[in-house]
Amino acid sequence: MKWDKPPLWPVAIPSIFGFIAACLPYIFHIPYFIEGSLISPFLLLISLSLGLKFAPPEIGNKIELIAGTWLSMLFSFLPQLFLFPWFIIVFLFWLGQSMYVWKRNYPPFRIGIWIGSGAISGLYIGSFFSHYVL
Repeated sequence: MKWDKPPLWPVAIPSIFGFIAACLPYIFHIPYFIEGSLISPFLLLISLSLGLKFAPPEIGNKIELIAGTWLSMLFSFLPQLFLFPWFIIVFLFWLGQSMYVWKRNYPPFRIGIWIGSGAISGLYIGSFFSHYVL
């Protein structure tokens, strides 16, 4: 899919959802949501990504879009368990993707990679915010 102008929803909505998911354990006392742990917010994002089934029809195959999102989310999250500065790489990757993915004609799987890295970037930013501010 190629857009005429930069789209707002693939950039803003995943990162906002990631940010909110990271802040949930600090705002509400939900069972299994432990402060300081990103595992439950990550699983919440995985389940929320099924909402991409309702993405605009111009994008194409929704199954490929969701598969790309899940793969990107796993690849963006799992190395963080072993390599602390991984969040910097994920954030810079997502920022770079946000600058040029909309200009080219990419398949739904590739757009899903962009959306998934945006959600995890929001998760990391939200975890810093919630830990230091909330």
